[in-house]
Amino acid sequence: MQRFITIVLVVIFALYGSSLAMATDPEEPSQSAEAIEPAPVPHIALLLPLESSAFGEAARIVKEGFVAATLREQALPLIIRIYSTTDDSLDTWMTYQQAITAGAILVVGPLTRDGVSAIASSKTLEVTTLALNSIDNTKALPSKLYLFGLQMESEAHHIAKWALTSGKNHAIVIGDDSSLSKRLQTAFIEKWQSNPDNTMESLRYANEPNRLQQFRNLTAGNDRLIFLALDSTKAHVLRTYLDPETPVYATSQVFTSNDSFLLNNDLDGIRFMDMPWLLQPDHPAVMAYRHTNKAQSTDMERLYALGIDAFRLMTHLLPPQSQRINEISFDGVTGHIRFAPPNQFIREPLAAQFEQGKVQLIQSSQDMANHEGQ
Repeated sequence: MQRFITIVLVVIFALYGSSLAMATDPEEPSQSAEAIEPAPVPHIALLLPLESSAFGEAARIVKEGFVAATLREQALPLIIRIYSTTDDSLDTWMTYQQAITAGAILVVGPLTRDGVSAIASSKTLEVTTLALNSIDNTKALPSKLYLFGLQMESEAHHIAKWALTSGKNHAIVIGDDSSLSKRLQTAFIEKWQSNPDNTMESLRYANEPNRLQQFRNLTAGNDRLIFLALDSTKAHVLRTYLDPETPVYATSQVFTSNDSFLLNNDLDGIRFMDMPWLLQPDHPAVMAYRHTNKAQSTDMERLYALGIDAFRLMTHLLPPQSQRINEISFDGVTGHIRFAPPNQFIREPLAAQFEQGKVQLIQSSQDMANHEGQ
């Protein structure tokens, strides 16, 4: 048997911050680095911006999900150390190097786009690194850097694939000027136009009565569908001004809670995608992990689920039991996770639709196609 299977070790969590690195007493005479630095200890490093004012809360929730996932493991062959950073890219890079020096054999993180960019700027990485976000340019990443996360652009891509089964050939994309909306619009359009027979047009969201009244005529037509690159608030305002016969698609931004009956009722008919953690409580993976006891927003619940699946994916990457990268595929709480060359792990979320204030799942691609034909 392989050695790591026969040895049962306890999972140990230690918190490391960049501010603690090389701390010495100013009254003590200087010593050599060899005398100060402890011997490297093989471990898994979880690198999160816990000291960031902007991202600290999100990082804490991801950490809680990661820790919750470890509680199901009876044994893990390595110590896990949590490295705390700010959101400064230089601090992230230095802490990453500190983890490597301390003996990390696999790194999970960073969580922010800037943090991932800092790691990606290196031509080579010493250890496998599972980043929990993406960057704009993914064409020339270091060979040991893999990307995984809650990228909304990936959702828009999946929704466009779904829309391609609708039988419609003209898409009306409605968004605003936010950077996220622009990325969603780009991702949807790129996939939608992979069919050369498809056409599209873009409309800008406006919360002005005269402008809103125009949307009904602009969105009417048997050959068309609508993609909303908008959050739930704007989708709620716009929904009643869209042609009721035209199919409407959106990302998980439109879904805020199963308990929001009135809001969900106003979004009636909108098709969207989101993770099993929020949409399917009887999903086997969802039932296997405990939910947080704290009342949290839907966005925080998604981050908690990300922490769970980050841990699960990490276990597939650990040497020496790691699978071939292109064979990794499993049902996660954030969706079905699989490898997409050259360096990404994508999650395929569940398809759903608002119907009379409730969320109804559409289970499969064939179901989606059948649903469109109804």
